[in-house]
Amino acid sequence: MARDEFQALLTYIRTDQFQPHRPRPGPLESPPPVVTIAREHGTGGEAIAAKLAKSLGVPCFDKEILDAVVATATSDPALMRQLDEKLPGRTGMFLYASLMGLHDPLTEYQRLLTRVVNGIAFRGGVIVGRGAHLLLRGAPRFRVRIVGSDEVCAARLAGGDPAKVADALHEVQRVNAARAKYFKEFFKVSNGDPLQYDLIVNTDRFTDLDAVVDVILHAFRVHGGQNHGGHAEAQPPSSIHQDSTSGP
Repeated sequence: MARDEFQALLTYIRTDQFQPHRPRPGPLESPPPVVTIAREHGTGGEAIAAKLAKSLGVPCFDKEILDAVVATATSDPALMRQLDEKLPGRTGMFLYASLMGLHDPLTEYQRLLTRVVNGIAFRGGVIVGRGAHLLLRGAPRFRVRIVGSDEVCAARLAGGDPAKVADALHEVQRVNAARAKYFKEFFKVSNGDPLQYDLIVNTDRFTDLDAVVDVILHAFRVHGGQNHGGHAEAQPPSSIHQDSTSGP
């Protein structure tokens, strides 16, 4: 995402009242495309999100979400970064915040994350993770979840090196467990609940992530994305090539 777009987002969330879905002034316009991408580790979700954003003609927001939270926080930036899609030990974190005279970092993180995500939705974009599909309840958005088996995801992360698969498998299981805990404690729901999503894609048998993007674009249009801005209808989805092995 271009730096000027990030600065525009910061300006919006710092100065605008928290009314992200208020009517816009001037002539009526189609709302910008908003797609949330929840993903399991190693599924290619980040790459898919970036490709999807390019196809829709909107920015992709991933780590930029955390950067915006940090940039607008009054708490220690290090505390905000510790809370990105995971919940570290609360005792030590609260003790540190208390000694430094800071506010409850989790409460501030929740408030700022909600504000940032809604600010993005007002401007349009593809939002990666952070429970955005739950933070945008009632707002126009298309909710996607990218999943895969631990073994295939580990092989993808290992990049074809058998010696790295065991470590990659441990990483996949560790990250996914942390995200599941984050959802359970932060949102009081399971991130694996299929009813929270409009589309779930298993990337195990896709050798080409562009084909996954085609699937999402097609579903987005069927879901009603043709009424949004962006370029979702610029090209029809290409044929989907599947294989029994995963791609890089």
